[in-house]
Amino acid sequence: MVIILAPSLPARDFKPMKRPRILLSAYYFSPYKGSESAVGWNVATRLAKHNDVTVLTGDVAESCPHRADLQRWQAEHIPTPGLAVEYIPPDASISRYECWHNKPGLWFLWYKAYKKWQRLAYQRARQLHADKPFDLTHHLTVIGYREPGYLWQLPIPFVWGPINGADGIPWPYYPALGRSCIPPLLRDLCNRMQMRLPGRHHRAARAAKHIWSVTPADYRMVKNLWGHDTELMIETGCTPELTAGPRVRLESEPIRLVYSGLFLARKALPLLFQALRHLPSKFSWHLDILGDGPCRDAWQKQAITLGINSGITWHGQLPRDHALTVMRLGHILVHPSLKEGTPHVVLEALALGMPVLCHDACGMGTAVNDTCGIKVPLLNPATSIAGFAHAIECFMNDSELLTRLSTGAMARAHELSWDNKVNQISNVYKKILSQNI
Repeated sequence: MVIILAPSLPARDFKPMKRPRILLSAYYFSPYKGSESAVGWNVATRLAKHNDVTVLTGDVAESCPHRADLQRWQAEHIPTPGLAVEYIPPDASISRYECWHNKPGLWFLWYKAYKKWQRLAYQRARQLHADKPFDLTHHLTVIGYREPGYLWQLPIPFVWGPINGADGIPWPYYPALGRSCIPPLLRDLCNRMQMRLPGRHHRAARAAKHIWSVTPADYRMVKNLWGHDTELMIETGCTPELTAGPRVRLESEPIRLVYSGLFLARKALPLLFQALRHLPSKFSWHLDILGDGPCRDAWQKQAITLGINSGITWHGQLPRDHALTVMRLGHILVHPSLKEGTPHVVLEALALGMPVLCHDACGMGTAVNDTCGIKVPLLNPATSIAGFAHAIECFMNDSELLTRLSTGAMARAHELSWDNKVNQISNVYKKILSQNI
């Protein structure tokens, strides 16, 4: 089922070069959502400027939310030149697995549903390739290495990534998570086994002409365990805000910290609470918390118990525009998460000229450098608490630090822009295709 199709039109004055035909697997693909959906959308639409891109996308849920987004976009916008979207709906068995995965202890059934969806996508890919061959195929989203799909079996060059999933939570942090540690602990144990055991991820890696890895841990997995060359690249990007300017804090005003994200155990917001509790009483601060999730009640009770709740505004889950307004009024994004890919909110903060305080781990450890933020070693809870507290004190004691890192954040956002990312991807495409002429 084709949702969008608008082939590019050559100019009349000259014979154009053949535009490469790219088949892109992007299960997550939406103009209205963030995270991996934004990755799929922003990469595909920019690639279509110089390539004829066909995107394979779809749903595993019976409600088909991705299809609804595509139909809404199609109704509100003109087609994107050079972009075709092949929507693959779920069959009954896929929807059953997706429904069951919401039951306690059955989270792994989502992967079963997604694997079956990838089989349907591959069947459609073979039909499309037989009708009009593609030049190259790329598995883009989902970024997790566990499920590479099947496009690597087509008789054309295959590229993969950026891929993620090798990072785990260091053992010293699990006791601090309480009962909430069980799901991430089981996931990490399975992950450590799965990345080493033979499977389709190994076969896909052998078939790939190029692999991008999100984090240093992903890089080591591909390079050392799988024996394949790889290149570091975070999966997400940003659009620098042209009106952003360096942040300035008056000595008379409190430092405004912002947290934005889901309320999940691995996000480790209580580490920030402990850091704020350890700040000298002479320092004035305010924390804006954006988001919601299963840990909300526990976190709110902990903030009250620690005596810091009077300095916190709990905004809840806000529309994106409202959330960005809160971020524009803040000074620093604080992201204490223990396990991530690359949180898109970190890129959004940089685009707004907002320095980032985070752990030196996962995708945020790659995105944030010394010019745009402060990174705390991910070793144990005590190190994290002390590190976050010390970093906040540095901002309070040095009025120029905020402005200097804010200027660096804007520069870093340009380096990590969607346009630069897609240029990197396109250059790899060109290199591979030139070798196959």
